This record gives sequence, C-alpha cells and structure tokens, in this order.
Amino acid sequence: MEKILVTGASGFAGGHFIHYLLSHREGFEIHGVSRSVPAWDFVPSTEAFLRDHHFHRADLTDAAKVAGLVRKIQPDFILHLAAQSSVAESWRRPVLSFLDNATIFLNIIDAVRLDDNAARVLSVGSSEQYGSVAGNDLPLRETHNQCPASPYAVARVAQEQLAGIYAEGYGLGICCTRSFNHCGPGQDERFVVSSLVKQSVLIEKGLQEPVIHIGNGAIIRDFVDVRDVVRAYFLLLKGGKRGEVYNICSGTGRSVCDIVLQISDLTGIRAGIVSEDLRIRPSDNPRLIGDNEKIFHETGWAPEIPFEQTLEAMIDHWRQRLDRELKTRRTEHT
Repeated sequence: MEKILVTGASGFAGGHFIHYLLSHREGFEIHGVSRSVPAWDFVPSTEAFLRDHHFHRADLTDAAKVAGLVRKIQPDFILHLAAQSSVAESWRRPVLSFLDNATIFLNIIDAVRLDDNAARVLSVGSSEQYGSVAGNDLPLRETHNQCPASPYAVARVAQEQLAGIYAEGYGLGICCTRSFNHCGPGQDERFVVSSLVKQSVLIEKGLQEPVIHIGNGAIIRDFVDVRDVVRAYFLLLKGGKRGEVYNICSGTGRSVCDIVLQISDLTGIRAGIVSEDLRIRPSDNPRLIGDNEKIFHETGWAPEIPFEQTLEAMIDHWRQRLDRELKTRRTEHT
C-alpha cells in the first residue's frame, strides 16, 4: 500500500484533499501532519481519517522533528500544504509568513534528501508569485516572469526556487504548482469569497446591517473550486514532471464586485457595498488570470465545478455553521 504524507492536513485544502482520497482513491495509507488535530466541519471525513489512518501533531519549523517523521513514515508521496496562505496576513506578519512558507518546505525536502527517500513531492505555490502584470500578458503561462509584490509572494517564489534546486541538484522528485485563488465550503473568512458569503448570510439572518464590506472591489482574480484543486494535486503527485511548474486555474477572471452581485442573486439579499481602506493591501495585483493548458496537456486536468455551484456550497456551509454557533450561544445562556 502506498503511503502519502499531507502537511497542513488540518487546514482547508488538507481536509478537502484527504476527503478526496477517502472518497475517490482507495489503497493509500494516509499520514496527516499539522499543529492541531483535524476538526473539519466541511467534509464528513474526520472520524474515518482519525480512525483508519494516521495523524501526527508536529511543528514543522522543527527540522529534527520533520526528519524523524519522514524517516519513520517513509512516504511515497508528500503533498506540502502547510503554509501561512493569506496575503493580507503576510503584510501584518512578514517574518512569520516567510518562515512558514520557505523554511518549513526546506525542512521537508532536506529530510527527504538526507533520508535518501524516493518520495514524489508536490510544492504548492501561488499565482501571487507573478506579481503585477499587464493586460496583454493575460492569461498567464508558467513561462511568464515572476515579480512578487507581497511578503507572501516572495516566500512562495523562494519555495519554488528551492524546489528547483533540489530537483536539479539532488535529483528529488519535486514538481510545483502556482495555484490561483481557490475557494469552497470551509474556507476561512480571511479570504475574500468566504468573507463575502459569510457577510451575506449574516445579513440574511438579520445579524449584520445590509452592507457588504470589501477592500478593492475592482481587482480581478481567477477562482477555482477547492475540490477541483485537490484533484489536480493528486494528478500532479502521480504524474507531474520533476522540476516542472503548473498553473492550477480556471482561465476566467472575476472582480470582487461581480462576486458580491452573484452572491446577492443566489441569496436574494440586496445590500450596499462599502470599500474600506483597512481591507486594501499596501500593494496588490490588479488582475491575475491563468492559462491551464500545460496541466491539461500533461494530466488531462480541467476544472469541472461551475463557480455558481461553488458559491451555493459556500452559502449552505455558512448557513449551517452560523446556525450551529447561534444554537451553541443560546444553550450557553440558558
């Protein structure tokens, strides 16, 4: 039985990836590692994973701990998701962002090198690595120059360069993604689509004034459903080429304001839109839209879930989550 190690297993993408394995890909011994035990409320896999597979609680900034895990598990595949993945948070805490996104990855691949392990490693990066681009450069291909414009993006570029050095210099089986914005049920409200959906549901329940608070409503991003993204990760773990980089994207751009209007159509909630300076980043890329021809050509992957369906799933999730929270509060006050 092949072993797969998932770092950041307790997080958003980690939960969806493990659920994908349990639902669609039998025959894997799954090892998840995170600082905290999984408590997913967006996939029905927590109990099955903890019962039938393996969870390791660890701080991945501890190189000796990482080396011990790799030596003990002897994984065939490593999906590296552990990261500080918020651009806005990286502006507030740039040192932590760099350590989480570069140092942790270096600990993992160096543990593989030192153990002479033949694991295939997928390094998950970001479309933010491209930086600000001109309209005539869109959609972005993997050959486009990287010009990172945030502490988060700089760390992701460093991670990708380390991957290339270890693939070329040490022969490790590493390939990389530049994952464009992904969203879906269970995403933290720090991320734009989840924030918009949560606010809309709060308004629907009479818990927020009918105003949606945003940052820059004109920015355009390429959004992909997280369930399509984790399917791409699996295909790249199995068939991605060593040392190569792959965009994971839809090829379609949407502005924040357009998403607010689409959520409004789905919920029937009409609200004003207010842009707040505190939600605007010091430097932001006005438009990021990707080209997914390379990953389609090499693995057959293409996004399958329509964006409207993603929003519907997120609306349902926030309705259920807020209902649970309100019920808990009422219980605590009785």
